[in-house]
Amino acid sequence: MINDILRKLLRNKLIRHHSPFALFARPYSRVCYVVEGAGWVVDRVGHYITHWVHQKTGVDCQVTRTYEGIVRQVVHFGSRNAYFSGGFQHVDPSNRVVFTWFHGSDADPNPDNQRMIRALPECVPRVEKVVTSSSIGKERLLGWGVSQSKIALIPLGVDLRCFRLATVAQRRSWRERLEVPEGAICIGSFQKDGNGWGEGLEPKLVKGPDIFLEAVRRLAECYPLFVLLTGPARGYVKRGLETLGLPYRHDYLRNYEDIVPYYHCLDLYLVTSRDEGGPEAVLESMATGVPVVSTRVGMAADLVHSGDNGYLVEVEDVDGLVAAAAQLIEHPWLRQQCIANGLATVQAYDWSDIAWQYYECVYKPLLQ
Repeated sequence: MINDILRKLLRNKLIRHHSPFALFARPYSRVCYVVEGAGWVVDRVGHYITHWVHQKTGVDCQVTRTYEGIVRQVVHFGSRNAYFSGGFQHVDPSNRVVFTWFHGSDADPNPDNQRMIRALPECVPRVEKVVTSSSIGKERLLGWGVSQSKIALIPLGVDLRCFRLATVAQRRSWRERLEVPEGAICIGSFQKDGNGWGEGLEPKLVKGPDIFLEAVRRLAECYPLFVLLTGPARGYVKRGLETLGLPYRHDYLRNYEDIVPYYHCLDLYLVTSRDEGGPEAVLESMATGVPVVSTRVGMAADLVHSGDNGYLVEVEDVDGLVAAAAQLIEHPWLRQQCIANGLATVQAYDWSDIAWQYYECVYKPLLQ
């Protein structure tokens, strides 16, 4: 009897939901954060946001890899890939939809990136909010026709309970355990910068691995360098370092929190990307007392103030990267100043505080 009534309502378009069960769902009481489950940073971001929103507000939040069967709820696609790969076409129209756009530019020749930019005019009218993590991302979205009212600028966060300063003894111990040569200037690069999930011999140029290699080549002419790498698909950089004759260590860490001691070994972290949403490494470096030199990308452009809490140079400016790194290597007082100011900067970015911004700016207006 009930099913017959529902079918009649659907046939006569008196209700618009794809699923008749939408009528019986408790409306807009949950946040469902959709991830691809591929081990990307988005999975971790979703965990922190949903955990802290629930802890602070009691709202039912969950990370999910599917949006099928979800009706009359808040559905947040944690990446543009998750949304544009089918979410905007197949998510039940009864939901209130949000998606995140971390990075992507007109200059990126990747055909998937260009396809998603072209799809924005069709997709955006179907969503409540588009979240981006940086001012650069916001300006691009505005330029592509996304209205100011639909954009939420909320940065990435960092777990300050996990990413903390090391003592001198802890730092010395970890450098010994990871076989960093005594007296070496240890430079870190912890991001995936090769295509695919294999060896990564084909460079992902948007991450700037070619720029990284050129920068460390020039620095090695003046300083005894040791390069510390983590992350998958680092084959291009490893082969380049071997060609240059530069010593390095690469460990692929399965548990992300295991990366903290690797930061404690560093004298300097280099971000050489051409485009970013973060990267999270900027926050993690500041939290662990590592000076940062970064290109003007993503959140780095909002966070880093040259000569104060790090150094910022233009994209593809190898000369600027080398000069800034040299300043930090040669002037201990400057390095300590950047460490202290970076630590002060990062205190506002704990995930518990960032998740509250998600609740106040995005979820609360959509929940009943």
